[in-house]
Amino acid sequence: MAATGSGIDTTTVRCLGADDAGAVQRLHARLDQHDSYMRWFGPQPKQLTAFSDQLCECNKRRCAIGAFIGDELVGVGNFVMLDGVSPTTVEFALVVAQDERLHGIGTSLLDGLEDEAYRHGARRMVAEVMGENAPMLQVIRERGWAHSLRRDGSTLHLEVKLHVAE
Repeated sequence: MAATGSGIDTTTVRCLGADDAGAVQRLHARLDQHDSYMRWFGPQPKQLTAFSDQLCECNKRRCAIGAFIGDELVGVGNFVMLDGVSPTTVEFALVVAQDERLHGIGTSLLDGLEDEAYRHGARRMVAEVMGENAPMLQVIRERGWAHSLRRDGSTLHLEVKLHVAE
């Protein structure tokens, strides 16, 4: 998909597969309590193995991409089709290792997710973001999506239309 950076700091972004489930599990296991809350709006799932296996299933309804520095997975973005809402709407989520934030990894993951979602037939992406999730809100602002946020208590709803990548 994409590689950014130079030298040993090169970040590679690519679709995840079944062989990446262990790396996804390790990334999520390293999240502290605050980051887990931002990711899941509650405690971390007890069954990280099952979560990681499911996240790495890429098919017509779902896809996950990962950002790697060398062999280490430092970020994951994923989407799931929302058939009950619209067959062309996906819900997405991102997580980036705390020590790798503010280096463009979230933005690179979101670029990849947009492209993959569009290829899967999506024309709209939605997400729920905690109002206190400053790193994710920064990525949303950088994309010019801040106007697409709608507040509902401590949660922000994001809905954006996808366009053909050129």
